[in-house]
Amino acid sequence: MGDLIAVWVAVIVSVAGCVAGVAVIWSGIGLKRRGIRVDAEVVGVREHEDGDGDVHFYPILRFTLPGGEAVQGESYARINEYGAPDTISVVYDPRHPETFDESPGTGIGGGVLALAFCGPWLGGALWWLFH
Repeated sequence: MGDLIAVWVAVIVSVAGCVAGVAVIWSGIGLKRRGIRVDAEVVGVREHEDGDGDVHFYPILRFTLPGGEAVQGESYARINEYGAPDTISVVYDPRHPETFDESPGTGIGGGVLALAFCGPWLGGALWWLFH
């Protein structure tokens, strides 16, 4: 019975990892394919101290859409070398301009890694259950 529970836990965790990997890949490919590159102004920097006492800096960026609407948001990248009033290039999704990235597609590697790790575990667990 204990083996069966462990296998089902492996199946659930592996499926979640595979779904997350596919979502990361899909998101990265979509933004890279249909995104529009613009210059964004760094209007501020948020400091965050992690549990180890390390301080990370997240730039707050603002850019203008072709229609004149301003979009402002925080970068997910920890970019320590930028501060106001620097300008950096970002790619935004024209369907959801609040979704932007400095280097779209870089997360694809993480999605592939998640699939490479979780896929074999899922396959092994399913084989164990149904062989």
